[in-house]
Amino acid sequence: MASDRAAAGVVADARAARPCQRRPRRVTLGRSDDPPPGAAAVTPLVFVLTFLLLAQESPVSEELLTVAERSGFTQTARHADVVALLDALAGSSRLASRARLGSSSEGRELPLLIIADPPVSDSAGARAAVASGKLLVLAFANIHAGEVCGKAALPMLARELLASPDADDHRAWLDGLVLVLAPIYNADGNERFAPDNRPGQDGPEQMGVRPNAMGLDLNRDYMKLEAPETRAMVRFLHAWEPQLVIDLHTTNGSLHRYDLTWSPPLNPAGPAAPLALVRERMLPQVRRDLAARAGIDTFPYGNFADDHERWETYSSLPRFGAQYHGLRGHLSVLSEAYSKVSFERRVVATQEFVSELLTWTANHLDEVRDAYTQGRYDTLARGARGGDLVAIRHELARAPFDVTVKAWVETLDARGEAARTDEPLERRVQHWDHFEPTAFVRRPRAYLVPASQTALLEVLALHGIASHALPEAAAGAEVELEVYRLDTLSAGADAYLGHGTPEVSATPRRETRHLNVEAGWVVVPTAQALGTLVVHLLEPEAEDALAPVLLGEQLQAGSDYAVLRVISAPAALLTPGG
Repeated sequence: MASDRAAAGVVADARAARPCQRRPRRVTLGRSDDPPPGAAAVTPLVFVLTFLLLAQESPVSEELLTVAERSGFTQTARHADVVALLDALAGSSRLASRARLGSSSEGRELPLLIIADPPVSDSAGARAAVASGKLLVLAFANIHAGEVCGKAALPMLARELLASPDADDHRAWLDGLVLVLAPIYNADGNERFAPDNRPGQDGPEQMGVRPNAMGLDLNRDYMKLEAPETRAMVRFLHAWEPQLVIDLHTTNGSLHRYDLTWSPPLNPAGPAAPLALVRERMLPQVRRDLAARAGIDTFPYGNFADDHERWETYSSLPRFGAQYHGLRGHLSVLSEAYSKVSFERRVVATQEFVSELLTWTANHLDEVRDAYTQGRYDTLARGARGGDLVAIRHELARAPFDVTVKAWVETLDARGEAARTDEPLERRVQHWDHFEPTAFVRRPRAYLVPASQTALLEVLALHGIASHALPEAAAGAEVELEVYRLDTLSAGADAYLGHGTPEVSATPRRETRHLNVEAGWVVVPTAQALGTLVVHLLEPEAEDALAPVLLGEQLQAGSDYAVLRVISAPAALLTPGG
C-alpha cells in the first residue's frame, strides 16, 4: 500500500506539469485488483513509467487540475474548488461557458459547465442547437456527496475535450452534442467532510455526506420536490429538455470484480421508445466498446440476493432520479462506480464510461432523437385518446436468462460480515433485472384538482406540468368523471422523505356532473408530454403518488379523494380558455 501511495504521488506530480491523458489509463487501469491466473502483476512503477512515456508534451496549468489529481487521489474537492475549476475551464476555451443550475438550501451555487461548438450559454441557445440537429446531454454527479468520483471525472473529461477538440471522438461530440456538466449537485452535503462518511470506501481520506442540508436524500425527492436542489434540477429539465441524462454515483454493495455497474430506467410506465433504446441498444454496446477500448469491464447494476443465487437490480420507484427521468421521456443512465476499488480507478472508470456514452450518442444521433421524439408524441396521443392502461405499481421480475457475475470467494471478517478473499470466482445466477406491472389504471383525459389545493398545484407546476382553470366555455357542460372513495390508509415512514408516505387503497365510481367555474376547478390534461408522469403523481394508489403525501391529514378512510378523473368531456374543458 505504501508503494502504491508513493506511486500515486509521483503520478500527481507528473500531472501537475502534463495533461492527465486518457490513453495511458486505458492501458493500466480499470481491471480487477488481482490479475487473472497466469497474468503478470502490474506494479506501481509500471503505472508511472507508462504514464510518463505516453503523456503528451502539452503542459496543464495547476488551475485546470482537479483536487483529486493534485493530491494523488487522496483528497476530494470542496465546493469552492469545483467552482474555481469550472470557471478556469470556461476561461480556457471559447467552446465553454458557465451557468448555474440554481442554489442549495444554504445558498451555495449549483454550478454548470456548458460545452458546445458553436458555444451555448443558456437554455434558448441549447434549444436552438437542438433545433439545428444536435442533442443535449446532461451529466451530473455528487447527488450523494460521499460518492465523489463523478465530481472529479466530469471536469477531467471537460478539460481533455477543451484541450483537444479535434482529437479522438471529441469532434463527433462537438458536432452532434451540447454537453451540460453539473459535477456538484449536493453542494451542501459536500461541505460536511469527515473520514467516516462512507465506511469501507477506498478513498478519498474525507468526503461529504449523503443527504442535503435539510436532511433529505436528493435521490428520493424527485416526485415531491421538497429540496431547492431538486426544484432547480426539474426546472432545468423543463427549460432545457435534455435528450440524455447521466447520473453518476458510487455503490458500496456486494463483493464483485467490476469497477463500475450501470442501469437503464426501471419503471416500465415511461415512454417505451427511449426505454428500449437505452436498455437494448445503448448500454449493451457501450459495455462492449468500453471493454474493448479501455479494458474496463462493467455489468448491470445490482447486488447478490438469496445466498448468492440471484443478482437483483434496485427500485422502480419514480422518486429515484433514473426512474423519474425515464417517466419524463428522457434517455437516462445510472452509473455506479464501485467503492471497494481505489478512488483513482473509480474516477477513471466513471470518466471512461461517460466518454463512451457520449461517443455512442454522437454516433446514433438520429436513433436517439427519434426515440425521444416518439416517446413524447406517443404520450401526447395516448392522453388525447384516453383509456389505455398505465402501470402504477410493479414487482421485481426475473430475466429469461441467467448471467455470470465476476465475484470473489468470500469469507467472514472479525465482525462477522462478508469479506473478499484473493481468489476470483464466477457465479452463475438468476438475473432479476426488470419490473413487471402489478396494478394498472386507465388513463383519463384529464384530472380535476380543486383550486384550494395550492401546495399540490404548485408542485405540479414545478414539474413543468401544464394546467388551466376550468374555462368559461365549459361551464355547465356535462362531464363524465370517476371519483375515488378512499377505502384504507396505512401510514409509512422514511427518514429521508421527511414525513410519512401513506399507502392508499381506493374504489372508483362513475358520476356525471355539470361543472361550474365558480367551483374553482383546475384542469390537468394528460395530453401533454408529461402525461404519464401526471398519472403517477395524481393517482392515489400509485407507488409514489404526490397527493397522498401533500394532503396528509386531509385524507380520511371512507371519504372521497379530492382529485377527480375526467373520462369524457367536451373539448372546451380540455383546452385553456375553451
